[in-house]
Amino acid sequence: MSARIEITREALPPLEQIGAEWRALEAQAGRGFFRSWAWIGTWLATLPAEVTPFLLRAHLGNETIGLALGVEGGTRRTVLPARTLSLNATGIADLDTIYVEHNGFLCAAADEKTILTELTVWFERDAVGLDALSLPGVAEPIVAGRLLEERIDEPGFITDLTPIAASNGDVGTVLSSNARQQLRRIWRGYEQGGALTIREAGDVAEALVFFAALKLLHVASWERRHKRHAFAVPAFERFHRALIEREFKNGKIQLLRIAAGAEAIGYLYNFRHGDTVYAYQSGFDDGDRKLSPGVASHAMALRHNALQGVSRYDFLAGSNRLKQSFATEQYVLCWQVLRRSRFDHRLKAAMRRLKRRIARVPKD
Repeated sequence: MSARIEITREALPPLEQIGAEWRALEAQAGRGFFRSWAWIGTWLATLPAEVTPFLLRAHLGNETIGLALGVEGGTRRTVLPARTLSLNATGIADLDTIYVEHNGFLCAAADEKTILTELTVWFERDAVGLDALSLPGVAEPIVAGRLLEERIDEPGFITDLTPIAASNGDVGTVLSSNARQQLRRIWRGYEQGGALTIREAGDVAEALVFFAALKLLHVASWERRHKRHAFAVPAFERFHRALIEREFKNGKIQLLRIAAGAEAIGYLYNFRHGDTVYAYQSGFDDGDRKLSPGVASHAMALRHNALQGVSRYDFLAGSNRLKQSFATEQYVLCWQVLRRSRFDHRLKAAMRRLKRRIARVPKD
């Protein structure tokens, strides 16, 4: 009989020890920035002392084939007290504003679906005292089986930079004819104030200066629209300043300043992993609604990265016109919560089903 993948829960070893094991598995499995030690190690190093993650290990026989972290926490979204296990997240809204994506076990791509399925088996059988399993931003949602499911799917968008590199930086090669015309108009509008330029931060100090400038533009833009911005929670900035300070020297962080003449029109904060750049956060000078600093800035970043040999520019989850116009491919990430079959969970699930049916009823 062939060996079966099993999940075990362990106390988290010292950071130096788990970091060495994580990096060794990462060298074999890859799996993107959000499962790299750059992200995970910074997350662990910046968590408050009262948050105590544990290690989830996936075994095949005596071999470790997957690693992830879990955090237990309470939830206020149920009638009765409940305990939730969150995967590579805390379950605490303020701490999870860093918004993990492409989440899951650090493992080979071929093993991911099986490992996540075994995670539900372990959760149902061995996770005594836990009522729900939270899987934020996973690419492989779990089949719920006997568990009750809450699920939100979000589209993500990627631009293949190969055609841009092959055309010596012509971003128009990945755009529709209408989008190409709009981009030319946007660039011409900005170039009335001077040539469009892009500068990549050259060291940690400059990266932090760019990040601070990004924050100012980002906050002003979102407050102007009376919306909550990413920097509303101090934990967000604390984490990302630590990430920049720890990982810029390792080539994992990209901060870009895009300017028209002497005036900055936007800043982009990106992650680099392998042949992919992840467009994570931005700040734009968008007070003039006739201009499109986001389009101009990302177009410059696409060209900049293509000419540096990057193959893919991942806009991450969430849909908007800018992402759709630049994208050459699309994917889906899933925010999934699986709950044990308790009365209050069943009642809540039934209410959600009723709400969806009512929403589908045609209006007279």
